[in-house]
Amino acid sequence: MKDMKLGQYIHGNSTIHLLDPRTKIVCCTLAVIAVLISYQWYYLLLLAALVMIGIKCSGVGFKLIFHNLRSIRYFLLVSFVFQAILTTGQPVWHIGIITVTDKGLILGTVNLLRLIILFFGSFLLLMTTTPMKLATGIEYLLLPLNKIKVPVQSLSTVLNISFRFIPTLIEEANNIKDAQISRGAQFNGPKIILNVKNYLAILIPMLASSLIRAENVAEAMDSRCYSGHPNKVRMSSLRLKGIDVIVICFMLIILMIGIFVCFF
Repeated sequence: MKDMKLGQYIHGNSTIHLLDPRTKIVCCTLAVIAVLISYQWYYLLLLAALVMIGIKCSGVGFKLIFHNLRSIRYFLLVSFVFQAILTTGQPVWHIGIITVTDKGLILGTVNLLRLIILFFGSFLLLMTTTPMKLATGIEYLLLPLNKIKVPVQSLSTVLNISFRFIPTLIEEANNIKDAQISRGAQFNGPKIILNVKNYLAILIPMLASSLIRAENVAEAMDSRCYSGHPNKVRMSSLRLKGIDVIVICFMLIILMIGIFVCFF
């Protein structure tokens, strides 16, 4: 968790930063669909290359991206191992009662690539879009749900607050961890059970602090007479430009290619 910047907006004037938030949300949604429907490695490599180009154009920096990838390295490893040993196929390696199969290795590699693409894509979205614009874009895209009595404005407010407090919670978790280390706690010791107990010493204060923050935010919103009505001024500030239409059309073409490759 140390130095983790996931969820923090990085100021910039790149092409990706200047895109309409609705464009970035729609493109990310199309990318997720493309990743989930396809299992061909060459198509996934194409998607990975597009994400890398987006990162390059955003100016965020590959060093920061790969540094934050370390935060989910154990999840990626566990996912790959489970796919490798639980998928039926021709055995390629035996370790006692555990058998690694050829299809398992292929499927594990494909799913690993999928997870990395999804992580990089979501990372790029959060790093190049302010929480306010992100919530406004989601609210605008979900406005048709008002016709079926879905509280879109309340949902967008919850998302906006959640995005805003992700960096704060991460920073607070780091402070609690440093405080526990100063008291002699070990988080990378040889005893796994002890490490788990030490991490619980972080989660419990984090939960208590989150509840206090939530109560304070609720009181602040109530004191300001928050009613949950749509913010028309904020939504009217969104303007689709020509580059937004081009990017959306391009992602639709990429998705169509993925559908064609997968089903034809």
